[in-house]
Amino acid sequence: MPSDAICELVDRLAALPGADDLFNPYAPLDDPNAAIRRANLTRYLTSLQRFEPTVLLLAEAPGYRGCRYSGLPVVSERIMLEGVKKWGLFGDGYRATSGVPNGISEMTATILWGALVEHLDKPPVIWNTVPLHPHRPGQPDTNRPPRLSEIRMGQPFVEAIMAMFPIRTVLAVGRKAEHTLRELGIEHIYLRHPSQGGKADFIAGLKQAVGRGAPA
Repeated sequence: MPSDAICELVDRLAALPGADDLFNPYAPLDDPNAAIRRANLTRYLTSLQRFEPTVLLLAEAPGYRGCRYSGLPVVSERIMLEGVKKWGLFGDGYRATSGVPNGISEMTATILWGALVEHLDKPPVIWNTVPLHPHRPGQPDTNRPPRLSEIRMGQPFVEAIMAMFPIRTVLAVGRKAEHTLRELGIEHIYLRHPSQGGKADFIAGLKQAVGRGAPA
């Protein structure tokens, strides 16, 4: 059963205004696909509570092959539908919205989850600095760097996630995440983003972070 805090968070996300270059995966309320993505996110956050996760992994923003369709930060439909067997996450009860058989895959999500499963004993909370999908105007199947105003729009949600779980260690994946955590005064460890040739550095940084005291 989702907590009041989780339901309130998802409702607040659904109320955020989109634009012609900023897609809200959780809105409008009368869109059946948006309703599925809200349900996916609610299920994900609720399922994490049993792990009492102490690590927050903060990424940049939804991608056009990932959270845009799944509703889950850095989780592709493919991962969501197949599930993460090590922790019993995802799988049954989650639904795709892309219409693609077996769901869309995303390279960043694949790299990230492969590393997490290998190097952590329990799942972290994964969240995005910007909760909506920034894309080029009129080109929904693209990604663009989020603007400072969009980063600041997402900051209250980062704080809400921090308050929802017993977080002790925060990992900033990429410079946008690092920027928002600095502005919020949250101590963190920087990790290279795994995209655009950053896979090896991301994995090395994750291993070092865990090795120097980030709870697994």
